[in-house]
Amino acid sequence: MYWSFDQQGQQMEMYRIGNSTYTVTGGQCLRGTMQQGMDRDEVDPGQFSDQPEENPDITPVGRDTIDGEEVLVYELSQDGSQEPVTYYILADSGYPRRIEAESMRWDFHSWGSVEPIRKPEGECQPMPGGGMTADGGS
Repeated sequence: MYWSFDQQGQQMEMYRIGNSTYTVTGGQCLRGTMQQGMDRDEVDPGQFSDQPEENPDITPVGRDTIDGEEVLVYELSQDGSQEPVTYYILADSGYPRRIEAESMRWDFHSWGSVEPIRKPEGECQPMPGGGMTADGGS
């Protein structure tokens, strides 16, 4: 699994290969994760595509396109905020295309159409401060 995102104005890349996790930011590679507890099941597209059946009262508020792909738009309230979380779900597969809220935006793409994910090049140092080790332990 690979994902990249901006966090506080800094580009972050995270790799999950088996039980090994790598974070690349600011020209450094760290083994382990700052996102302890996030696992493969939390970003499994099946978790998203199965949710409409589990939550039949949730209906799209509209349709849109992102980079030419048709999406269904859902807005869900989040605890402690006046702003909803907006989910853009691919109309043809039910996989997420984008999730955004007032302070973040995640774009998803290339479901099942990428080469195998490999660990980042170069030397990776252990995560400081007791993050998970590359083999998944503490």
